[in-house]
Amino acid sequence: MNYPLEDAYAILERITDGFFAVDNRWNFTYVNTAATRLLFRSREDLVGKNVWIEFPEAVNLPFYEQYNRTVKEQVPVSFDAYFPPLETWYDVRAYPSPNGLTVYFRDITKQKLEEHEKEQHYKSLFHQNPDAVFSFDLEGNYLSVNPAMEHLLGYREEEFLKQSFIPLVSKDDIERTLEHYKIAAQGTTQRYQTKVLHKNGHIVHVDVTNMPIIVNDKVVGVYGVAKDITPRKQAEDALQTKTQQLESLIENNVDAILIFNRQGQVTQANKAFEDLFGWTKQEVVGLGLYELPFIPTEIIGEVEAFESEVNKGNHIIGAETTRLRKDGLSLTVMLNISPIKDSSGNQDGWSVTIRDLTEWKKSQEILQNTEKLSVAGQLAAGIAHEIRNPITAIKGFVQLMRSGYGDREEYFKIMSSEIERIEQILSELLILAKPQVSKFEWIDLKVLLTQLITLLDTQAILNNVEIITEFPPGEIVVPCDENQLKQVFINYIKNAIEAMPAGGKLVIVVSQTNDEYVSVQFRDEGVGMPKEVLAKLGQPFYTTKEKGTGLGYMISKKIIENHFGEVRITSEVNKGTVVDVSLPLRNMQLVNQLNKV
Repeated sequence: MNYPLEDAYAILERITDGFFAVDNRWNFTYVNTAATRLLFRSREDLVGKNVWIEFPEAVNLPFYEQYNRTVKEQVPVSFDAYFPPLETWYDVRAYPSPNGLTVYFRDITKQKLEEHEKEQHYKSLFHQNPDAVFSFDLEGNYLSVNPAMEHLLGYREEEFLKQSFIPLVSKDDIERTLEHYKIAAQGTTQRYQTKVLHKNGHIVHVDVTNMPIIVNDKVVGVYGVAKDITPRKQAEDALQTKTQQLESLIENNVDAILIFNRQGQVTQANKAFEDLFGWTKQEVVGLGLYELPFIPTEIIGEVEAFESEVNKGNHIIGAETTRLRKDGLSLTVMLNISPIKDSSGNQDGWSVTIRDLTEWKKSQEILQNTEKLSVAGQLAAGIAHEIRNPITAIKGFVQLMRSGYGDREEYFKIMSSEIERIEQILSELLILAKPQVSKFEWIDLKVLLTQLITLLDTQAILNNVEIITEFPPGEIVVPCDENQLKQVFINYIKNAIEAMPAGGKLVIVVSQTNDEYVSVQFRDEGVGMPKEVLAKLGQPFYTTKEKGTGLGYMISKKIIENHFGEVRITSEVNKGTVVDVSLPLRNMQLVNQLNKV
């Protein structure tokens, strides 16, 4: 349909695009209103004038090249170009005509600025990203990399662009990495971990995300984002190594070990546990604390007390108790119980280490009995002298009675008294020498010490030693094995007497230091000991005595420790020695043992 020329001009005046026409000599023949507005020139300034003279800056811009191409090749062209004098971007469409050229153009500066801003955002996201960002073609060749990628693997951008990713992947991960890449190239995003090679040869662990690049609904390449996780992997490997070491330590430990979770269920048992008790791991793992078959029912109260302490975050160290084997045999064991905490410091369970003390206890009893017999032998001379005196008196009164001289009733009283004295001395000696089963009872320390002084008083007198006691009023009762404490105190009293060959005073002081402990001190005025001797006390077979075994102090110290007490010795040469024994007035484990009786 042909429009009249006036109608055509009317249409061109109404359109918002700029429009102008030039003849074969590049002179403006028509400029619409929109064009004058976009070019900031009036129609009168342009019509009849040469476009390249009026806009000389355009000669060196795409406008000149594209317009000449349209005229020369007689083909329409479309392009975007920036015109610096007006600081404006134009979208241009040029059409050839037999008489010249017609041009439609519009201001796209706003769109270009928006596109440029988006492009800058993209470039900023790409270049400033702390993670390595890159793109591939469908064959896996690098198309672009950001600075973080250069830093990650040590190659420059131009070195990446000359190769594919395959040579940079660790050999043992190539097959798996290629599979992920192929799936991404088919349109599905992939995320995985792999190992890549740094330019200097070391391994870098990376977490990779591959995303398809889709243009017009077609995958044309693959984007990649890689995060360096080498420190994390090293930490994980170190943690795994430590875990394996811990597992090995638990499994190969000579002591039986059980691990409980926070609910009190067994989660792990080692081989030493199987060997010691006869139950397999499978038989105990998953059982609750109070379902375990090797805990005797009569000590449930003790177990509850231990559980309460551990749940408070406390450790149980060196607790002596009993456990049962699968065959019914009772074992004396020592427990060490420790809370297990997670990374946040919250309790996650506890561990129990169990050591069989059965044979050790037997050997300790043998040592103690040996030492008791040794002490009894050393006391024999003093005891013989002590017994000889009442026996002589008895013999004399028997002779007087035969002769009919004196008051027989009075003689009988004296003889009976002397016989009781002999019985008391022999009773103490037999208690000391006779092996006895360990038995904890509530014992008054003052009574126990008085009995021992009766036994050893003769030996003290023979050595010109005066035994002085300083006891507080009333009872001082402690949970203890009477026989074992007697052995300890006899050892300390004998040592004190022997340390004063020229005589002196031995002061025995009993005092209650606080509501929890009582102190028993043995203070002599003997020769004392230098620091180097004090440092060696307690070493087996170390002794300063000519006929000593060196076991007395070691055994005595162990007995006090078994009573959860402590021994402290201070000494000064030629001024004497103080042995201070501290014993608990109440101890949970000892009280539990007393409660079983």
